[in-house]
Amino acid sequence: MTIPTGRNQRRFERFAISMMVELSYPDGTVHTGTTRNISDGGIFILLPNRPFPPLGELVTIKKTSNQDSLVELPNDTAVVVHKDKDGIGLAFVDMNLGSFE
Repeated sequence: MTIPTGRNQRRFERFAISMMVELSYPDGTVHTGTTRNISDGGIFILLPNRPFPPLGELVTIKKTSNQDSLVELPNDTAVVVHKDKDGIGLAFVDMNLGSFE
């Protein structure tokens, strides 16, 4: 059994960034949110007053057209791995390999 130590055990360094993105859910709905942070492995998106997709749901992420073109998303497909009262944490998925990056 593994006992959590409370230390940050993330594989990728996170960077605070605020940009508008669109999330497309499998049912076809699209919601706009603001990123809180991003890493090579995932992204946290603030979604105030919007419905959250369930844990395990695949979503597509797209920058809105008025965003800085120098900031690129590592991937446009992600799975919901975390939720809190403010938004959702997504892990980027490499659809070619069928696994998490």
